[in-house]
Amino acid sequence: MGIRRNVARNEADRSAYVQGCVALSQTSTGVTGAQADAWLRDQVPGWQLRGDDQIVLSWWDWFALWHYTAMRLPTAGQAANRAHGGPIFLPWHRLFLLRLEEVLQIVLGDPNFGLPYWDWASDGELPTGDQHRTPLFGEDALGTPRGRVDTGALGGLGVQLSGRFNRTIGQFLEIHAPRPIERAAGLDFSFPGLPTKADVSACLTETRYDNAPWDVNAAGFRNHLEGWTPNPPGMHNRVHVWVGGDMSPATSPNDPLFYLNHCNVDRIWEAKLRSSTLTYLPANATPNAPAGHRSTDPMVSFYGDMLTPEHVIDPTPWYSYDDLNVEA
Repeated sequence: MGIRRNVARNEADRSAYVQGCVALSQTSTGVTGAQADAWLRDQVPGWQLRGDDQIVLSWWDWFALWHYTAMRLPTAGQAANRAHGGPIFLPWHRLFLLRLEEVLQIVLGDPNFGLPYWDWASDGELPTGDQHRTPLFGEDALGTPRGRVDTGALGGLGVQLSGRFNRTIGQFLEIHAPRPIERAAGLDFSFPGLPTKADVSACLTETRYDNAPWDVNAAGFRNHLEGWTPNPPGMHNRVHVWVGGDMSPATSPNDPLFYLNHCNVDRIWEAKLRSSTLTYLPANATPNAPAGHRSTDPMVSFYGDMLTPEHVIDPTPWYSYDDLNVEA
């Protein structure tokens, strides 16, 4: 069982994580873009793949494809998809992190490796102009916060899938030659910097996991932590917007910061679960509960056993956190 530790305080975990991310980007799945296209085109509404479909996807690309696909699967009648905007947000990403952790354990040869987390609320206490200057963004760590990450320990990571939007054809997935990830941390001056400890504390005061209409308009802990309420973008959403670049489109798992962000989101959820009687909602019997978000609905999966939200409520069979004092 892995222990997930603070990426800012554990150089060994940080180094192993970066090494593993680069290794996965250089490890072939054996699946070409054309094969993935043939598999998904009839299952995903509006699916479009453009570019060189003879490129073979890496394991790093595979997780970006998985996330992109889940976000393209709508929830009938809801402002939500099968990964975001609804109750499934927290359990689906718990599953997603768990599977990434498992393949990292394989490529690193360490069955006890735990994904590190980025306690972004601690960095949110810094002046906004200094939040991108922390050791997290060093050459030997996660690379530059702004521009192309093409040097340092993460410089060898290349991505081959990018979510795109065109006004004429809408959303599409582009497959291309490997390129470095890109960031624009702290350059969107239309909102404050990273979330703060006060933001985390406010989220923890929520007493109900979720509510009707079970989407981005719902009140409750999930939507507060996801960042659609009360003042969007908040919490998880704000971190994506703050980093910018490859953290912006549906292929945001291209950037290793994605997993550090979501690991902290999962940590906040786990802290709430341990300190309260928060119950996952909706249950299968909940009136008008959206299909795909109910407690025993199977979650979209490209790797490993199919799991439901209720399967992942207790993560202790797989991992634990070194510190659940998320407000300190």
